[in-house]
Amino acid sequence: MASGEVARANGMRRNEVHPSLKEIADCAAAAAERQAICVALHATHGNKSEAARLLRVDYKTLHVKIKQFGISAAQFRQS
Repeated sequence: MASGEVARANGMRRNEVHPSLKEIADCAAAAAERQAICVALHATHGNKSEAARLLRVDYKTLHVKIKQFGISAAQFRQS
């Protein structure tokens, strides 16, 4: 059985593009970082300095990640 036949037998098209293992791992790491930041901001009621201490990262690093993920610390201040 040729590789194209195996792919079609498994329900895949020959030219389908699938993410690499690295892309999958990068996406999972980003999701975990985003989740951890949200949990820390929730626990500190949106206080970014305290959240950075909880996460054991520099404030600037946290600020960059918050911007990268489009997280608003203000939404955690209202909780």
